[in-house]
Amino acid sequence: MKPTFVLFFSSLLFSVAQDAPAPAEAKPAEPEKKAEIKKPQYLIDLENLTDEETRAYGEHFYRANTLFKQKRIFECLEELQELHNIYGKNPASLNLKGACYVEFRAFEKARIAFAKASKASPDNFNVRFNLAEIEFVSQNFEEALIQFETLLAEARETKKGGDMFPILEFKTFLCRLKTGNEKGAREILDTVSFLDDSPLFYYGNAALAYHADKGAKAEEWLARCSRIFRNPDLLAPWQDTLIEFGYIKSFYGGDLEVTDGAIPVAPVGE
Repeated sequence: MKPTFVLFFSSLLFSVAQDAPAPAEAKPAEPEKKAEIKKPQYLIDLENLTDEETRAYGEHFYRANTLFKQKRIFECLEELQELHNIYGKNPASLNLKGACYVEFRAFEKARIAFAKASKASPDNFNVRFNLAEIEFVSQNFEEALIQFETLLAEARETKKGGDMFPILEFKTFLCRLKTGNEKGAREILDTVSFLDDSPLFYYGNAALAYHADKGAKAEEWLARCSRIFRNPDLLAPWQDTLIEFGYIKSFYGGDLEVTDGAIPVAPVGE
């Protein structure tokens, strides 16, 4: 995750078409005014921080982001607490907080953080994806499917999904499979092949094999994929998705209870 807490808005430029000169007695056409872009409140709030607050805020955010990337989630939450003591309505920091709770499978805590992030930035594609993901990992597959299909249609039209697009397709595929729409799932798989630069073809076929209780065949598909896509970081979200879907056992056993401001503790003996 790469949080951004300062955004720049380009100035609105107005132009007038160069038409034929108007008759002398006619008034020149007024340039058409475009609607101004309203800056989100959280950006206004951040701009109004003092110089000292801005410096401390940036330092805490940088450390929190670094700690999350290093999977030092307890320490990341501590930094986020310090960050939110300065300002707590930045959707990027709330999104990061939600991601921390997901690491501990505290899904309700994550849902609250993502919902706050979405309230601050309603059109944020990544935050909306995370809200859909909470439904997915909570095994609310019907609701997850509604949200993923909405995002998928939007991503196809606007290209917002970027690198997330294949994994978004995979999650939609799995939700269709789980909700009894195997035909719809196969329609997604029919759009890819072994020549694609994402693991969707292999993981999709593995999921179909698992769905048909053909575990050995599924493992073959996954083994073939790992021989082609050798980067474990690239495969990690795909494997995590199968874990959440229930085909591979998870390390954690359930939703850990984490109170605001407290440091979560992993289960003893696990």
